[in-house]
Amino acid sequence: MAIDNINTRPADTASATSADLDVPEWMKTGTEIVKEPGPTPAVTAAKASGRALGTGTGWLATGLCGTGRAGWRYVRATDMVESIEPRSPGEWQYIHEVRKKRWITCACNAGGLLVGSLGAWIGTVAGIGMTAVPGLEAATGMESAAAAVAAAIYGRALTRRAVAELPAGDQPAAIGPGDAPDDGEPFPLAWCKDGDQVRTCIQRALAAEGIGTRSITVLGYRGWGWEIDIHLKGSTPGKVVGVADQIDAHLDLKQGGTLIETDEQRAAHIIMRLVTSNPFATMAKPTIHAPNSLNISDAHHFGVCMDGSPLNLVLEGLRILTIGVSGAAKSTGVLRDLAEVITACDNAIALDFDPVKDGLREFEGVMAAPPIRGNEACEEWLGYLVRIAKARNSVRTAMKMGDTWVATRTHPAIFGFFDEYIYMSPKAKELFIELLRIGKQSGIYPIAAGQDATSDAMGDAIADSFTLKIMLASRWEDIRIVFGQGSAAKGYRPDRLVPAQNKQIKNDAGQSYIKGAGITRPLLYGWNEHARTAIERAVQERAAAGRPWFDVDSLAAADLLHVITQKGSVSGSSVSLADRLDALAVQGGIDDAHLLAVLMREFELSGDDFLSTATVLLPALHNTGWTGDAELLGRTLRKHAPGVTTTRDNTAEGKPRGWTRDAIEQAAAGLLNPAQARSQAG
Repeated sequence: MAIDNINTRPADTASATSADLDVPEWMKTGTEIVKEPGPTPAVTAAKASGRALGTGTGWLATGLCGTGRAGWRYVRATDMVESIEPRSPGEWQYIHEVRKKRWITCACNAGGLLVGSLGAWIGTVAGIGMTAVPGLEAATGMESAAAAVAAAIYGRALTRRAVAELPAGDQPAAIGPGDAPDDGEPFPLAWCKDGDQVRTCIQRALAAEGIGTRSITVLGYRGWGWEIDIHLKGSTPGKVVGVADQIDAHLDLKQGGTLIETDEQRAAHIIMRLVTSNPFATMAKPTIHAPNSLNISDAHHFGVCMDGSPLNLVLEGLRILTIGVSGAAKSTGVLRDLAEVITACDNAIALDFDPVKDGLREFEGVMAAPPIRGNEACEEWLGYLVRIAKARNSVRTAMKMGDTWVATRTHPAIFGFFDEYIYMSPKAKELFIELLRIGKQSGIYPIAAGQDATSDAMGDAIADSFTLKIMLASRWEDIRIVFGQGSAAKGYRPDRLVPAQNKQIKNDAGQSYIKGAGITRPLLYGWNEHARTAIERAVQERAAAGRPWFDVDSLAAADLLHVITQKGSVSGSSVSLADRLDALAVQGGIDDAHLLAVLMREFELSGDDFLSTATVLLPALHNTGWTGDAELLGRTLRKHAPGVTTTRDNTAEGKPRGWTRDAIEQAAAGLLNPAQARSQAG
């Protein structure tokens, strides 16, 4: 080591000793200062040559490896796979065709290179006069040298791209000794102490995966982790999403800790979020709502977004699909949250379907019917809902509601919870799809949930029909079906969420991605977590306060008054018109229905098509306590069937006046279909 920079005495001072100078002990030799000789020119040249040779060899190796990787990606059409995310047989067939074409292209290029090499060899031998073997060696050597130079140049470009190339003025601060390795390799995010080090950490992790960047801006620490704004260089957001697992490993994050949000307006711009702790660990405990205190047309709070904004949803008009594997908190999270709000609304009722499990049993008592279990019961009740949806069109028109059903306490909206949808029978699925497509205008909104959404279980068409789609921890295959083609490349990665292992190890249970109802960003949303005991107490309070029920107008128009009762029981047996009128009288409190039921029973008992008013019909009505006369009876019948009149029985002595069976049935039809009755009366 040279010490030319040591401050010595003037040159004419002959007796300078080591004691006079502040130098290390190992450099003290007696009384004289010993100057260590510098390297000779030959040694310097040798070192420089060694460094150049090592650098060149590194470039060559990097270039050869990079060329091999690029060639393999080319012939395997990896870029096409990343672009279209093939899942259907047709898409994979297209990829196979592209691969064949590229193999053919490579073979043609190889053949052209061979012909060119042969021509160069012949030219060398003929033009220079060399013999065949030396000419072949010369031609081969020149080609090899050219290939090596090209590979080294490519390797140099790859090496330079792997080095931080941030814009001027945006260079990261150097990481000090002991904080992070100074070899350009990725290092754990936990080692970072400030934003500059986080920027370097991210740049190295991306460079290790061959992803270049123009700028990296650390937006800040958010409590759950870091948020970074990145402009890419020569890479797509889909490529970053595709290596998210590797970035997790480079940064030593939890599985699924790297979240990507793309920018539809700028293709090279992404927001990266590095989750180091549960974003929803500090969520406030949800509150239980008072009985009949809510309205489905208002926004209600269901949780929070990882950016701190509330998850507020207006339930009116929503058809909801929820997908999550076992342990993702599908039933105890999303469905329970929705049911808690819906059963607190004074203008909505709910039904609980589940073909294989126990569904939302904790809400029994506030549902509009007892739990509907098994495929047979699901088919039966789905048939009723389809009939109600169709019948409500006439009710809606008669009540002048407009284009869609207006939910009130007397005419509530109907929400059907269909847990484990994929286990429903083919017939039940057909009815469900029909209800999904026609129910919105009639105020009937299905809520389906399942563990997967494969096309054979659900189908692409039905997934597109839902207006709100929720994916908790799910399978990769379900992302395209539920969220649409290319959604994974845009940052929707519910396949990277980890379901709960048990009550103690919850992992990412209750966290989800959402699309619909104005939510368009691939951010995590955490759902409220209601305790079952709190729900059971709320159910008791709501049952005691009284809940809305099916409106009589809809049941009558669907001809279900005699089938669906206030107790929720269902009678599948055939009933008479008189029985249906009695059901309307009991459930709807309509006196005219009871009057018509009495008249119809008289016709059923006698078997005649004409009955005298004075001798048969009025006595039967008076026996029930009715005190009207023939004139009032006529007005009552014409109220529901305008135009009906009494007739005379020409076959009997004295030709008594009375009513025909057809006239009574017309009045009954008008009463059972209030919309028709109002239309005719108007």
